[in-house]
Amino acid sequence: MNLKELLKFIKGITGRGVITASEKKQMNDTYTKMAEDEKESAEDAVDEANDLEVKDKEEEEEDEEVKKGISALVKAGIKESVSAMKAEVKEWMSEQKTLAEQKAGVYNPAVAEKRKEYNEKLREIFTAVKAGDSQKMKQLYEKEMTTDDTGTPFAGYVVDSELSAEIRHLITEYGVARREMMTVTLSKNTIDANSLITDITTFWVDEASAIQSSQVVLGQTQLALKKLATIVTLTSELLEDEEIDLALFITGRVAESFAQKEDLAFFDGDGTSTFGSFTGLLQNDDVNEVVMAGSTFATMDADDLIDMQDATPQGAQANAKYYMNRTNMSTIRKLKDDDGAYIYQRPSETGPATIWGKPVVLVEAMPAKSATAVNTSFVLYGDLKKSSILGIKAGGLKIDRFNAGIVRNVADNDDINLITTDREAIRFKERVGAITILPKAVTKLTTANPSA
Repeated sequence: MNLKELLKFIKGITGRGVITASEKKQMNDTYTKMAEDEKESAEDAVDEANDLEVKDKEEEEEDEEVKKGISALVKAGIKESVSAMKAEVKEWMSEQKTLAEQKAGVYNPAVAEKRKEYNEKLREIFTAVKAGDSQKMKQLYEKEMTTDDTGTPFAGYVVDSELSAEIRHLITEYGVARREMMTVTLSKNTIDANSLITDITTFWVDEASAIQSSQVVLGQTQLALKKLATIVTLTSELLEDEEIDLALFITGRVAESFAQKEDLAFFDGDGTSTFGSFTGLLQNDDVNEVVMAGSTFATMDADDLIDMQDATPQGAQANAKYYMNRTNMSTIRKLKDDDGAYIYQRPSETGPATIWGKPVVLVEAMPAKSATAVNTSFVLYGDLKKSSILGIKAGGLKIDRFNAGIVRNVADNDDINLITTDREAIRFKERVGAITILPKAVTKLTTANPSA
């Protein structure tokens, strides 16, 4: 008997629950003669069979006769009472059918009440459609998104319909600072960045003359991260009932809002708390500057833009770009060089839009044409990856969800209790910051100040 046959033999014995003395001897003799690796495979099965109760063949046959006798007696009893049992089964089946109809069918009181509500709403809808009552239709179809404690509609309405799953909104492209500046991920809240203040000086030296010494002077600027955060509250009904994934939609809107705040601070921040205490490139006094002859954005000319290239060191020219708000492009598209050729070239399949042969990047956070004023910087040119470092705390955007606690309302004049108002709050936060490490890698264009 090989290993496979032995295991099959043991399986039949353990399934029966008893083992005879002869079977036990045969099993153990076969196991003893096996190779060591086969013994290891069969060991557990053999141990289990050896633990079974040992019965002789005669005892098994007697047990079988007893079982047959009991079965005969049971069958005889069933024949005598079969009629009574059939009647009981029929009665039981009839009762179950009645109960099923009452629980799941039209006889269920809860179903009947719900049907009544639907019929009433249908009658109202048909009446409103027939009368052309748009206000009534709005009440029937629309659900209030959420309300402030004063009851004023707080975030518009969501239509209870398949067609409402898309929330229509305008997407404005922010996050230019993250794309264009040198971005680093920080494990701590600050980083010290080094920059070259005074470079090496070399000299021509006559024979046997003393060689003059030189020294590198480094500057160090600390990048400190600041927190951007918001808390959004939503009613629990809104989170549970609507077809749209509001949590995902709101996360996208928050991410775009954070990117907008970053661009505003890092391009045009004035160092105040409104901009996280960051000073943007346009407001940085150490950045190269070209002052226009005109005092409005609309007076910008082709020479002003080429002068910006001339004012930027050669080391920043290779990857330099123009940066401006899209509304100022209407002025630039009309500008021509001395040969009458437009300095602006539209984007093509082979490259981006260019001004004087250099790529242009539109930055919504930079001053728009309507913000024109004297002594105001509104266009940048240079290599932002060399000029600036943007730091992000490791982990990026952090999101936490709460169903209990107190949060401040939008008007900032009262608190909202999430428990008593049955709301949930989603908190978003990130730590981010930027510094200008090489301001001379960038040049800004500034309007004139006639009164100066």
